[in-house]
Amino acid sequence: MTVRFPPRHLLVIAPQCADLGMLTGLEDLAGSLHTALLDPWTGGCADAPAGVTSILSGPSVGQARIEEAVRDAARRAGEAGAVLVLAFIGHGTLPGEVPKLFLMAGDSRRDMPTTVVNVGDLLSQALDTHGVEEVIALVDTCHAGAAVPDIAALGTGIRGGATRLTLLMSVGVTEPAFGLDFTRGLLRVFGAGVAGAGEYLSAEAVLDAVNEAADTGARLVHMDGDPYGRPRWLVRNVRHAQGGGPLLGPAGEEDLEWALEPFGGGWPPASVHSVSGLEKLREALRAAPPGCTDGPADVAVALRVVDGLLDGLRTAELLRSWPGAPLTSERIRRAAWTAGGTSVPLPGSNGSDLLRDCVELLRLRAPRTGGSRTAPLAAFVASLADEDGLDPHCDALTAWARTCGAVVEINDAFAALEEHDTSSRLRLVVSLHAALADEWPETLVAWLLDRGTVIAHREFGCAPSRAGVERQLVGVLKWASAEARRVGAALRRVEVAASSALLTQWSPEEADLGIRLGVRHDVVLRWSERLCPPDHLYWINDHARDRLATMRSEPDTRAPVDWLGRDETNRPAELNERLRNGVYDRAVALGHRPERLDQVMPSLLAYAPIVLWPKDKDDLPPDSRTSVNRYWHRLPGEFSAAYRDSWRGRGTEEGAAEGRFPLARLRSVWHDTEWLDFCDWFGTCSTDGENTV
Repeated sequence: MTVRFPPRHLLVIAPQCADLGMLTGLEDLAGSLHTALLDPWTGGCADAPAGVTSILSGPSVGQARIEEAVRDAARRAGEAGAVLVLAFIGHGTLPGEVPKLFLMAGDSRRDMPTTVVNVGDLLSQALDTHGVEEVIALVDTCHAGAAVPDIAALGTGIRGGATRLTLLMSVGVTEPAFGLDFTRGLLRVFGAGVAGAGEYLSAEAVLDAVNEAADTGARLVHMDGDPYGRPRWLVRNVRHAQGGGPLLGPAGEEDLEWALEPFGGGWPPASVHSVSGLEKLREALRAAPPGCTDGPADVAVALRVVDGLLDGLRTAELLRSWPGAPLTSERIRRAAWTAGGTSVPLPGSNGSDLLRDCVELLRLRAPRTGGSRTAPLAAFVASLADEDGLDPHCDALTAWARTCGAVVEINDAFAALEEHDTSSRLRLVVSLHAALADEWPETLVAWLLDRGTVIAHREFGCAPSRAGVERQLVGVLKWASAEARRVGAALRRVEVAASSALLTQWSPEEADLGIRLGVRHDVVLRWSERLCPPDHLYWINDHARDRLATMRSEPDTRAPVDWLGRDETNRPAELNERLRNGVYDRAVALGHRPERLDQVMPSLLAYAPIVLWPKDKDDLPPDSRTSVNRYWHRLPGEFSAAYRDSWRGRGTEEGAAEGRFPLARLRSVWHDTEWLDFCDWFGTCSTDGENTV
């Protein structure tokens, strides 16, 4: 439910008193505070009506004018049912023994008590005005702690004490204030926000942030005589984006803090947690005085970070009003992996936070492609647009590209997607399902698919042995390549379906066709039992779809894999029971190769859509598991790339363990939705008398 807040009225009072000496920078600070409190995304106060001013500052502001302005502001706030925000900045005195704060106006004299402004009395009058929702007072003077009104007397006033006060004071009753530090601290907190504090900052949060940053002794007094009052807040938190969550994510926060560190805490004087604030910061950096840092390189670095943050915010804005299909966390993760690969680890966030974090990582942390900092971001946007079939030249995309300076990059990204689509549109399925029991078959059945549709089909006889099957693969590839040329596309992917026994002992990508099959093709292993499951396994393909959906919905940045140890595989009866009970509802991987893998594999293949196991007898080293996590969103294709690396001896290169080479120690049987769709088609055709395969 949306919380509706009352309107907020504002009056800032900052007189100069010549009798006590002029305060340096008072008018400028008062103006900055006034601007911040009027900002709809910070203070949220309304503009004063025509003919009325909401700021009084300088030496011409006298006692009578201040008192009249406060009373008029209270009257208007009462009529509007508004919160009244008052700020008193200037010289404060504490005459006599009674702790009452007197603000020195332009015409005040230290030896004339009748010329000073009694702050506590004015606050009491405002609080006792009918209709005023709350009074928020900010007091930055010496002895500010004496501004507390007579709360006991308010109980016998016109409203009977049914009123609310939030009073923030720079120092205690007996303490002096220096340099208007409290107001400066407020402006810093208003401009920078508070991380993790939510959309609205309470007076407590602001006070803590001011005291922590400036080591001041600011005080807070709350009075709540209205039990039905609405939630309190002092200012909106600029670190909180509209629609939820902080404006900047962890990467943005870290890079911005690092980039601004050479400038010190007092410069640049701009909000850095809003779009407008970042734009102002960029202008301030461009006009930075020569002596503000050790050299121009610091300015250049800071400008690159700020430009990157602005590009990220503009991209997030585009995606929050995305012209395509609704965006989900799964789609965002998939597009981020497509754009950034393993060089950009996916964040663990979800929803809008995931969107924000991904665009920050892609813009700030992804390796630059050809020197372009916006190329990964453009690839991310293009991937989502291509998935939705959006016109690359639609208004939303072209406007985004122009704003981010990524016109060429977005065109390059769409061109790369088109090339990939052309090269990956064809799939060759070679099935050994005609084998009797677990023997080698006498027939290979092949289908060529174009974007999932079967465009060619043929059967090939072969000798019932491994050598016979591999010899006939030459004929299958020759036929499929000719069909591929006919439709004008390249054949890169070969899917081999076989029994569980053959899958555990055979590596078809190593088949010698004059050149290894896997050198020019990505080879994916499938379980042939899924093509037309027997009655007792009728459920396996629907079950696999459910498991794949569960895996896609997982927010974890690690691969959705259940790793099994020897305790599980050495107890096959217990393992089968756990599988039947749904204990393992994701992919399944073995950290070792059981002695009787062929006996364990049928159960694993029936219950898990994806099964991984070591190629060799040695236990799988940790770096292989790490590579599964890093490359999960690029599997199974990265397995083929890893096998090619191992054949070419690239696994001995420095840093190979950090890359995909450790994947070469793994075998896999992979059943994705593409394969399950093919199985559904096969099952329909195999039971149709007119279309028997």
